[in-house]
Amino acid sequence: MSSPQSRPRLADRLLLAACLLAMAFLLLQILSYGYGRDQGIYAMVGRALLAGKMPYRDAWDFKPPGVFVIYAFARAVFGSGQWGIRALECVGLVAMVAAMGELTRRWWGERMIGILGGAVAVLVHAQLDFWHTAQPESFGGMLTIFALLALGHEGGGPAAEATLTVAPTARERWIRRFACGALFGITGLLKPPLAGGGAVVAMALALEAYLRERSIRAAARPVLPIVLGGAAPLVLCALWFAARGALHDLTSVLFVFTPHYTRLGWEGETLGGMVYWGFTEWLTGYSSVPTVGVLLLLGLRPTKRERSGVVVVALIIAVHLAGVIMQGKFFPYHYGATWPITALLAGLGFWRVWEKLTTWREAAGAGLFFVGLTALAFGRSATKDVPHSYLDRCGERLAAFTASPRNQAEIDRLASVADVNAAANRAVAAYLHYHVPPDRTVFVWGFEPVIYDLADRAPSTRYLYDVPQRVAWAKAAERATLMRDLAASHPAAVVVEKRDVFPMVTGDAIDSNDTLQDFDALREMLRERYWVAETIEDFDIYLER
Repeated sequence: MSSPQSRPRLADRLLLAACLLAMAFLLLQILSYGYGRDQGIYAMVGRALLAGKMPYRDAWDFKPPGVFVIYAFARAVFGSGQWGIRALECVGLVAMVAAMGELTRRWWGERMIGILGGAVAVLVHAQLDFWHTAQPESFGGMLTIFALLALGHEGGGPAAEATLTVAPTARERWIRRFACGALFGITGLLKPPLAGGGAVVAMALALEAYLRERSIRAAARPVLPIVLGGAAPLVLCALWFAARGALHDLTSVLFVFTPHYTRLGWEGETLGGMVYWGFTEWLTGYSSVPTVGVLLLLGLRPTKRERSGVVVVALIIAVHLAGVIMQGKFFPYHYGATWPITALLAGLGFWRVWEKLTTWREAAGAGLFFVGLTALAFGRSATKDVPHSYLDRCGERLAAFTASPRNQAEIDRLASVADVNAAANRAVAAYLHYHVPPDRTVFVWGFEPVIYDLADRAPSTRYLYDVPQRVAWAKAAERATLMRDLAASHPAAVVVEKRDVFPMVTGDAIDSNDTLQDFDALREMLRERYWVAETIEDFDIYLER
């Protein structure tokens, strides 16, 4: 790799400006995203946290607890609007890109590799649109980059360490390794397989130490602080739940309910088929930009200085993909944590091409690079499950948010997909807000917890949606608990949803309304105490007699 002084500085500045402008546009798009179904769940659990309640015991979901804390933090800082989590998401992405720049400066001697890779990461993130962003994996990807940065120069191998003018002390190394492990531990509270990145780093440092000193004790030295750091967030989380009397609720959900849910994705599948699908989806199924960047790096081959860092990143990607495969669902957001570290490799691949082109002829080479990368960006997109292309949706969002008055109907359309209708959710929430006194609760028998938040009415039960009462392995016990909650709270209104069918989640092809046919207790409660006061799209709204 050529030295910074020998490169064409004007071209590099143009590349930096192009990356920053592209990212600014994409961040504005992300800031305008509404909630999907999952974001509504996380927001409601975060709301419960701020009210002094606990996940699982008082607000039920089967995701790990880390994402609820993030949503609670966003709500505390930015308020209850849906833009709050998007603002935090954008702040995180900006910090991540800055961290990527510093990381590649330390590892590979060039900050622009990380900036270029950061632009790729933000592009893929934005293309995932509203449904597949602000997910646990979204924040886990940012934390993975922060964890690698916390490690200092070590992750890049001996060549990266050689760039230091003053070697860190043993105490400084210990603290950095502990911080790295702690950040990876926090990613495990967002999605457990993400913590495996810490194991990769620990093994890489242990191997390097062993080859250098030929001593098992030397190999164990870097592992201990990473293990201790990784365990610290998990232990603190367990102590928090134990102190609040909710540890049993956490363990029963994460270690009893969730494995059954995961098993749904593996029915009728083979290990080889799942591995193949998970790998090819990551490499070729999403945005063409990181795909080509990674292939360019493989074709041009990493230099000796780059090799250690590339191997560490590649192994972390492998651990992430193993986690995605293990889940067996292959939802787009499951790859969300993997795109930032994939973008590190893609950024290095594109940088190698940029160097060659701008060394050949500065202006012509830069122009050729920009034309090629722009054409590439119009190839395959990571946008899935929503109508229209991502570029079209960008234009539609700009038009909707800049219209005077703001075009709420168009904004709701852009936040709707499949059976989820944001306008209908808003209308149901408005009806409940008007007809239910603020001190009374409501109950939604369906999969739209965002209605509670939009209506600003408290749920009558810990169950923010009805999946636990619909799945074969849990419905008997969970229905009994639900009926006890409802008997204690006496909801002023009940909303019953139709057409919310998702076999990958519930294991069957019937909706919430049809499920009432074999849920005698709830059906009888509705018949005896409520009447259908209004029907809005797929929702029947029951009020007390």
